[in-house]
Amino acid sequence: MRRLRAMQIQRLKAERELIITEVKRRLKLDVNDTEHDDLIGTYVDEVGLRIMNYCNIPVIPDELSYVWVAMVASALSTEQINVLRPPVEPIEAFELKIGDTSIKPTKATTAAPATPTVTVIDEVLRDYQGELNAFRRLRW
Repeated sequence: MRRLRAMQIQRLKAERELIITEVKRRLKLDVNDTEHDDLIGTYVDEVGLRIMNYCNIPVIPDELSYVWVAMVASALSTEQINVLRPPVEPIEAFELKIGDTSIKPTKATTAAPATPTVTVIDEVLRDYQGELNAFRRLRW
């Protein structure tokens, strides 16, 4: 029993790394850059749990791996795109003065990064219900 559980944990870790790599590819991020792996991993875990709970299955089948990747990429691009791809800094402008009128541009303020929310993951789950329903099992 313990050996089976250890094999399942090892499979989940390997699968998690593959999902993170595929999410990076889908979002056009550098696959070798590990800066955002913790953030992406959090979304991979959360979406994976949601898939297992919705479908009432103990393990996500291989057939759902690309749906899993798409769901994670969708949730990340909705909430965390500014963290994954910071906006380009605007070119520094100068003060313009004509006569007694002067115009001085202000710097744009950036909002704090969004935190993972249940609402976004629920929306993504609803978007992919068609694909997930084929794997849904009845709970006894």
